[in-house]
Amino acid sequence: MATQNLPTVQLVDPTGFDPGETPLVMAARPIDLRGGRLGLLDNSKANADAILWAIANALNDEFEFADIFYARKHSSSLPPHPEVLADLHRNADFVIAGVGD
Repeated sequence: MATQNLPTVQLVDPTGFDPGETPLVMAARPIDLRGGRLGLLDNSKANADAILWAIANALNDEFEFADIFYARKHSSSLPPHPEVLADLHRNADFVIAGVGD
């Protein structure tokens, strides 16, 4: 899948801590989603799954994904477990993270 490189991003810490001069380099972005593998990351809040699947189905009508991979976080207030991220990395070319409620 062809990707597009984006410029670097500098983060600013609101606490006043100096993060240093090392820029954050964003991942290459796909030029076209057609035929790619979509990942859905449910944050485990109410209705996140319904929202994600509605978005995925609408996008799939246009881009005809090769696969749609669904993963769910164990807690809405914590980062996903490393194995969830590893599964997404293995099974998806791009990911939509969903927020419910």
